Amino acid sequence: MPAPVSVDHLAFPARDLAATDDFYSRVLKATLVHAESGYSPSWKSDYLLITFALPDGTRLSFYDWPADNGPYPDDREMPHDVFHIGLRCNSGQDVIAWQNHLFQHRVVYHNEDDGRSRRLFIRDPNGIRFEIFAAEKAKSSHDHQDEARAIYEEWQKIAAR
Repeated sequence: MPAPVSVDHLAFPARDLAATDDFYSRVLKATLVHAESGYSPSWKSDYLLITFALPDGTRLSFYDWPADNGPYPDDREMPHDVFHIGLRCNSGQDVIAWQNHLFQHRVVYHNEDDGRSRRLFIRDPNGIRFEIFAAEKAKSSHDHQDEARAIYEEWQKIAAR
């Protein structure tokens, strides 16, 4: 039996970063707590990930990448790790146990392993994607508001060129 999981974050694409930032920061009173950018080999594209914390601590993550032109969420070309609910377990062994469990139950999954971590992506019967990954601490333990805002603003400058 695989180890228990808990919701760590919800992730979605962002069509308009400025509008997304405004809505979550101003309207929902969420705080931009994390941002990262880099190159994704599976997407074959640069990307920006921004994460907001709602007042209750719930994390909402949004992706921006140049190749994103929709439509979604039913687009078969959408990278597996954009629209999803992130489920965290404690160790890589737990992820392997989940992989075995999914296999035993004939649940189709997509496995990503970059040599540092293994992530599984599955869909429920309604088409909702879930990511199962290992981390000892919730992503919220990595919150850096000033750094997140600086990364976000740098991405906006690059995107404007």
